[in-house]
Amino acid sequence: MYQALEQFKVINYQIFSYNIPNYIVSLAVLILFILFITFMLNLKNIMFLTQSFVQIIFEELYIFVLNVIKQNIGNLGIMYFPIVFNVFYFIYFINIGGLIGYNLQLTSHIFVTFTISISLFIGVIIIGIYNLKRKFLNQFIPKDAPKLLFPLLVVIETISYIIRPFTLGIRLFANMFSGHVLLFVIISFVIVIIEKKLIIFKIFLIFPIMLLFFIMTLELLIMFLQAYVFIILFCVYLNDSLHAH
Repeated sequence: MYQALEQFKVINYQIFSYNIPNYIVSLAVLILFILFITFMLNLKNIMFLTQSFVQIIFEELYIFVLNVIKQNIGNLGIMYFPIVFNVFYFIYFINIGGLIGYNLQLTSHIFVTFTISISLFIGVIIIGIYNLKRKFLNQFIPKDAPKLLFPLLVVIETISYIIRPFTLGIRLFANMFSGHVLLFVIISFVIVIIEKKLIIFKIFLIFPIMLLFFIMTLELLIMFLQAYVFIILFCVYLNDSLHAH
């Protein structure tokens, strides 16, 4: 990679006479890896009746997502736990997979994050119409608002509701994209110092390496945080479709 944005470039691989984009390959490998890990954990639990460290972590994530649903939706939202958990699980592993060398960071592409957010948002609208019927429209009318302001407030509330999937997708995309660009810039700086054999600057090489380690650790936390924020907002939007104000 010779340019800061090259790691985000979509290229085609020639596989069995078919041109397959690298994001499809990365996504397929990631899904197979998740299925393999899940199968191995279940198999070990069935055969040995013991819990591994990895399985304990997964169970803690399970409880963590369940608590998020209860806090933001209530007991009514437990029936939607599978979709919320899988969204968290999927986004978190995509984010981690982007740190692997020569692998495409899928969530750094806005068409991926927006596809996820708009799909969930359409589902939220369908759930709201199915559960609330006409009461679903109450979301666009602020409670106890003056009647003279109704037309203006309805327009404002409608716009704020429509931009929800954009905020979901853009937030995730921007954080992943900026974090990986920063990592690339620092790594490039370290490589230039090593390749140019600048002895004077090699003395201070420890500082960018420490900074790189710090940012890498920060990126791991941000990856978890972004998946967490994504499901938090998804639960908030889902709560609006389950409870009329």
